[in-house]
Amino acid sequence: MSIKSLGKIAAIAAVAGLGLTACADDSVSQARQEEETCGLISAATAKATDAMSNVRESSGPAPRAAFSVESAALDIRNHSFDRSGELRTALQVQAAHYNDMAETMADDVSQLQGGSVSEIEVDGMSADEANSVLSSYCGTVFGQQQGMGGL
Repeated sequence: MSIKSLGKIAAIAAVAGLGLTACADDSVSQARQEEETCGLISAATAKATDAMSNVRESSGPAPRAAFSVESAALDIRNHSFDRSGELRTALQVQAAHYNDMAETMADDVSQLQGGSVSEIEVDGMSADEANSVLSSYCGTVFGQQQGMGGL
């Protein structure tokens, strides 16, 4: 084989290598985005759950707990703007749910018992649909974390 032929083969191999690297970078980037989003959901859920469990009163306002839950809502809502499609809407539904909880806690904690998650809807997506989207999106990430002793 001539040097010219070897040069052509090397050039083709380099282009193919760049193509494979780009595919690998895309899948790594997507995995990173999944972990980021699902980690945020997990952290926001923990923040809201912790706030609710620390409410000592059975009635009346709980402003500190409301602030924590509102913070979780803002975390999710701000993150949703970096996502698109159904995932963005599902995150916004989750944020709306936490925002409703925060408003209720600021007024009267006892009203949390009667609140229904299924009443929340954002851009035509219900809470049940949002839960399905988020469960599907985060299923592998949450499964890996559970297998490693997490969540």
